[in-house]
Amino acid sequence: MSQTIPSKKENSLIQKIVVLILTITSAICIIPENTTAQDTQDWHLRHLPEGVKARLGRGGITGNIAYSPDEEYLAAASSIGIWVYNAQTDAPLQLLTGHTGRVTSIAFSPDRSLLASAGEDKTVRLWDARTGTELRTMVGHNWGVAGVAFSPDGTLLASGSHDSTVSLWDVHTGEELRTMDGHTKDVLCVAFSPDGATLASASDDRTLRLWDVQTGALVRTMKAYETDEIKTVAFSPDGKTIASASNHNSAHLWDAQTGKLRSVLEAHNDSIGLEGHNSDIDSIIFSPDGSKLATASQDYTARLWDAQTGTHLRALKGHTSNVLSITFSPDGKTVRTGSRDGTIRLWDPNTSVQLRTISGHTNRVYSVMFSPDGKVLASGSMDNTIQLWDTRTGESLRVLKGHTQPVSSVVFSPDGKTIASAGEDGTIRLWDAQTGESLRTLKEHRFWISSLAFSPEGEKLVSTGDGKALRVWDTQTGEQRHILMHIEEINSVAFSPDGSLVVCGLENGSIRLWNSNKPATDKFGWSLKKHTGPVNSVAFRPDGSLLASASEDGSIRLWNPQTGESIRTVKTEGSPYRCVTFSPDGKILVSGGWDATVSLWDVRTGDLIIELKAHTSLVNSVTFSPDGKTIASGSSDGTVLLWDLAVDVD
Repeated sequence: MSQTIPSKKENSLIQKIVVLILTITSAICIIPENTTAQDTQDWHLRHLPEGVKARLGRGGITGNIAYSPDEEYLAAASSIGIWVYNAQTDAPLQLLTGHTGRVTSIAFSPDRSLLASAGEDKTVRLWDARTGTELRTMVGHNWGVAGVAFSPDGTLLASGSHDSTVSLWDVHTGEELRTMDGHTKDVLCVAFSPDGATLASASDDRTLRLWDVQTGALVRTMKAYETDEIKTVAFSPDGKTIASASNHNSAHLWDAQTGKLRSVLEAHNDSIGLEGHNSDIDSIIFSPDGSKLATASQDYTARLWDAQTGTHLRALKGHTSNVLSITFSPDGKTVRTGSRDGTIRLWDPNTSVQLRTISGHTNRVYSVMFSPDGKVLASGSMDNTIQLWDTRTGESLRVLKGHTQPVSSVVFSPDGKTIASAGEDGTIRLWDAQTGESLRTLKEHRFWISSLAFSPEGEKLVSTGDGKALRVWDTQTGEQRHILMHIEEINSVAFSPDGSLVVCGLENGSIRLWNSNKPATDKFGWSLKKHTGPVNSVAFRPDGSLLASASEDGSIRLWNPQTGESIRTVKTEGSPYRCVTFSPDGKILVSGGWDATVSLWDVRTGDLIIELKAHTSLVNSVTFSPDGKTIASGSSDGTVLLWDLAVDVD
């Protein structure tokens, strides 16, 4: 196969690509309960990033959830901003954007007029809770901010940071009043005493510290275990007790006056089974009347305890991933939990009955792919699921469940009838694309599978996993045809358009090609070694004339796959790249990487055409729709964005 040389006419046409027009179209979303279609359309039009025609997923839950004091609003910290819901109907009201990284903590002011947020972007921000207007940004921390809390009178704001400091801010001016040093590692949570005189801080340095709010002086240091980070802290409503929790799977109750440990809430076995958590506790809170204590854990459960005796009362079970946050409603009649499984759940604390669920907060998206007819988009996520989306309406059509670990790769068969998925659990699963039925599970890999690809005729499936193993499967029987154990770790794999070659991107920065019919024995091809960092993605041009590779060395390279000749370097410096693919006509390359940007490149010249910026975390996967009019990008911010593209070619 020889390299295809563009004709003069084609070159002229490509040179006339002036710009990609990003069309802001009508927003697409699922109509939430108790809202009208018009309300939903208007709301979503106000909250889509510029140039994006649809957002699939609401971003991962990355911090706590909080009620406004009047119980009108429910806010959730997410990877793309702060979601504000109607607490009575669960309808989305606003998405507050401004942080340039994940939001880690939020808090309403006592008079419910303000909402404070902390983020990985090192800032603390204040918002008008009703209008969503950003009022001010407080800058002072040197690392991401992990916790934020209002004083009881609403005049002060406290923040704890990964820079090991605690700061106090004037709410009205945004001025940093004082900084409390003393912790030796990340400060993960802060809480004011009910009288506002004392501030508690929890840290990775395994200590709980109490500070005098007026002077900033250290009052007391408490330590429960020598080896456990303290992740969360809360005062009881009467101020007499402090609750803290750690990665020791237990919670501690302290006397707030003396600092003495009163009791430990931890797992134990009785006649009805295990009572208590068996993994890290990420959130702890008292009920408004102080009678109960609620905890949320990485063991997928939340639990309720008697705050006086430490007796375990009941477990809230139903989440399918880590429970990050728990909060009582202001009247104490309900409990809300937020989880990495993408849901916020409402519970009756007296019966453990689940009352309602807000869904759609997708976790990190690792892989996206259009169906051959472009009507469906599949996404694989850190929440162990594959989501199928209607590309016209934006609705979630189906969730495919079966993997027990994050889904790293998802691909459609060429005829669109089958979906293959792979994950950290070491399995490859084949699904009926129409019904979602599980067809077959392939289990030869022992652990993490990094990449999948169907052959053009759909009869073979190639997978890379176990670090250095490449396996070729018969898709009809599920039998393994070939296995190749390479000397280097394989990150990515692709078939050539004619099916004759398999190409792999390696951890050592090289690219290898094999005869797809006998990769276990054939030494066909060569190793291409221009990259100086791991090759995370490889892709063939649709006509097979070019091979593209994207690397963590900050470059994208084009190769002649028949000769191994390096044709062009698209970029030689910058942020590491995670993914790359060609447009259906082969004229454009689209890439995504660590800088959260989707970039489009002219294949002929290597020039950058445009950068699409809306994600808040690295872009793991990009794909063109079959008609070339839409790009889908999947990100670690938990969203898939659909970009509507029109190329002006004369």
